[in-house]
Amino acid sequence: MNRHKPIALTLLGACVIIAGYFFLRNKNIETSLIMDCLAILTAVAFFLEYHQNNKVNEAQFVIDLNNQFINEGNIAAVEHDLEMYFTHPKERDKYKSEFLKKYALEEEAHQDFVNYLVHLEGMAALVNDGVLRLSAINDLMAYRYFIAVNNPVVQQFELIPYQDYYQGLIRLFPKWARKNKDAMPMMETRLDKALRIR
Repeated sequence: MNRHKPIALTLLGACVIIAGYFFLRNKNIETSLIMDCLAILTAVAFFLEYHQNNKVNEAQFVIDLNNQFINEGNIAAVEHDLEMYFTHPKERDKYKSEFLKKYALEEEAHQDFVNYLVHLEGMAALVNDGVLRLSAINDLMAYRYFIAVNNPVVQQFELIPYQDYYQGLIRLFPKWARKNKDAMPMMETRLDKALRIR
């Protein structure tokens, strides 16, 4: 229902303007002022329609982004491994060892791990370029982003040595960190601090 609200308001406004135009015309009042108002209101109506279409397109894109994340290869398995590291702080040495073994460069699963980061890198590029609003993806992607970039194993294993290839993730960090300052996973090993150490 909300999706159709701007269209309904535009149609209602147009009907009121047309009725007003005919009423004033019958009263022999100058119609050029009415035409100017009509032109302005038409421009506003087009803007509202354009804005609404952009929001719908952005929402569809976010849904597609999530579906790609879930369904593409073994990205969900990488997310699970990152989540296990995050949610079991007392067993992090064990999960670090398993992670490094499973995603070693010579292992086939290494590509799944890289795909996870590349997927985030593509999303970061869209946000950094202003194509996608951070607020549109925050609820859906923030957790996935921070359990990767704030993970010290991922930092040492991939993000710091190959940081030239992850500039989108790195440039996005300050903006996204400000938005999630109180709810950021692994805040104690923030990406920006790890990059300053190097």
